[in-house]
Amino acid sequence: MVKFMKYFQLSLLVLVFIFFSSSVAFSTATNKFNQLVLAKNNLESSFGVRSVECFPFEENIGFTEDQIPLIERCLTGTNLFKSALNQVPNAEIYSVGISTRFLRTGGFNTVLIPWNASLLETVTFLQGKISKKKQDFFLSKVSTLKDKINKNFNIFSLYCSQRISNKQCVAGYEILASIKKDSETKPIRWQEIILDDRQGLGKDSHSYRIKYDSTPKLALKILQLDPQKVWSPRNQMYKSIDLKFNKALKKRLQVATYFCSSELTEENCIEGMTALNEMSEKQSMRMKAWGEVVIEKYNTFIKDDFDVSIRFDLPVDKLVNYFSSKTNKVEATENFVIAEKLEKRTLNNSSGLRAVCDLEGMRSKLCSKAFNNFISFITGNRDYRVKNPWTNIMFIDGTQLERVNFALNSSARHSYIYIDAASEPEDLEDHLIRFKK
Repeated sequence: MVKFMKYFQLSLLVLVFIFFSSSVAFSTATNKFNQLVLAKNNLESSFGVRSVECFPFEENIGFTEDQIPLIERCLTGTNLFKSALNQVPNAEIYSVGISTRFLRTGGFNTVLIPWNASLLETVTFLQGKISKKKQDFFLSKVSTLKDKINKNFNIFSLYCSQRISNKQCVAGYEILASIKKDSETKPIRWQEIILDDRQGLGKDSHSYRIKYDSTPKLALKILQLDPQKVWSPRNQMYKSIDLKFNKALKKRLQVATYFCSSELTEENCIEGMTALNEMSEKQSMRMKAWGEVVIEKYNTFIKDDFDVSIRFDLPVDKLVNYFSSKTNKVEATENFVIAEKLEKRTLNNSSGLRAVCDLEGMRSKLCSKAFNNFISFITGNRDYRVKNPWTNIMFIDGTQLERVNFALNSSARHSYIYIDAASEPEDLEDHLIRFKK
């Protein structure tokens, strides 16, 4: 009996060791993007959450690498939200923004949650659900107000930004509905009017933002603006820039295209273009590969082999120093060729997955690393088969906020496996095993 007990204890220890070793093998994933994708998948399957956005309204980020802590915080906030939904499973939230504040917005199924809130705060917030009766009253009020607005002003698209609350949205509609139309009132030429917490140009030349607490007089003045006249000075600005900086942009740097953020004044835009012009005088900068250049209010990003954004007021020496790490033309071409060859090697592999790299925000060298790791995984796991409905694996730069949000909410997310291109082999394996048939 004693001998049997010793044998049993030894066997148990062996089993525990094997289980522990196995658990470690499949729980050592440290890649934040991969963890975030899995957390989003879980929210979607368990609670019906369709959209998770990381800091959707964060604008003043800084530099390329400053996006990384935001993505890490987004994972923290997503896990917090999941824990809260475990306690409030009937919250009926379909879209969540991991942000810096609590806010119910965009109707009744969309919220913003602070990434660093406590579980108790979050649970209490979710429990403050608006009754069906109040929801119906709100929707009826909005519908009545929009009907009244459109009798006076036939606006093709009128809606509230998710930056503002439902209460602020109604306040904005009430202001527009209170405007008295007379014989001198002109037809609205804007295709899109957005009620927001700021005022100014929208996402394109047909779109304008009105601050939700504007006076009726100011709101009417904005509605009566002629889009062509609003954008005409900007068109003239670009013509002036072309004349003044064409040599620097086209001949020295060989920039493919450029534009300035609509939030910048003409003076701001010229300041940024002047810095770009001075950069072009540096031989080291002429060796770099330049594609699309965006002059922005806040951020300086190296997006991929070619495209960049540049904060308009950064000193030239700081820009030159920062962009010294940017890929040069020869390297960019070589890396692209290597990535293209590796992609062909992944075709018709035994896993059943087609491997691709994100078309935006991806450096060729990073893409090559991802393909090499995938090829090694397939070579070392000949019996690996992906289960339905997965058909593709797409490598994403998991350090870029915009591309992370794309992957989390892509319409193809139910057939594409998204994974960080920078994943180490063990992280890639850990991720792919979860989708094994």
